[in-house]
Amino acid sequence: MSVVRLPVVSSTSPPPAARAHPAAIVDGDPRDALVDRFARRVSYLRLSLTDRCNYRCTYCMPDDAAFRPRADLLTFEEIVDVLGVFAELGVRRVRLTGGEPTVRNGVVDLVARVAAVPGIDEVVMTSNGHRLPELAAPLATAGLRAVNVSIDTLDPARFAAVTRRGDLARVVDGIDAAIAAGLEVKLNAVALGDLNGDEITALCAFAWARGIVVRFIEHMPMSGGALFDADREVTAAAIRAAVE
Repeated sequence: MSVVRLPVVSSTSPPPAARAHPAAIVDGDPRDALVDRFARRVSYLRLSLTDRCNYRCTYCMPDDAAFRPRADLLTFEEIVDVLGVFAELGVRRVRLTGGEPTVRNGVVDLVARVAAVPGIDEVVMTSNGHRLPELAAPLATAGLRAVNVSIDTLDPARFAAVTRRGDLARVVDGIDAAIAAGLEVKLNAVALGDLNGDEITALCAFAWARGIVVRFIEHMPMSGGALFDADREVTAAAIRAAVE
């Protein structure tokens, strides 16, 4: 499956990995208009609602991060209009991301609007979980189907240090609230040797006790690579060895 990523603000040119072909729209199946370079139909779109976040994870965002002016953000009406076009081109699944999507004012209303776009079959979200204790149930009612929650450590002191302002207990409560609301929940943990290299099995046990999946993901070179350190990486082989 190929994915289109839609940024917070509009762009004057199509994403490089997927372009619309007018001939396909006019002469054939509109779903053939949006394909990647391997000729695969694009059915999954990632939409960034904001570049803002209520955390400042050390591997992701500088503590003094500068954000776009709020006036630059796509309005709810613009988001719905854009998604309507993508739905006509074959997009069926939308993932709402950020920044942290739950800090966008009116996010529950937005989820309801996105879920109501004709052709969109599934709306999902990636979140740090901080606001899920109060938002999980309303989001589920609005039409959210699933949420991936980022949780890198189960140690409160480590969690506070890596997020700079996070609250582990709130995130755990948010995970449990999402499960109780009937959302499909997955956990994302960035695997870094000096952060959670000794917690691989603990994170697995935490997820399995709740009947959910944990995925160990690679450290992305955020902030232009300034926060990336290859020496901190935990290999897939090391993760498998820890849980087998």
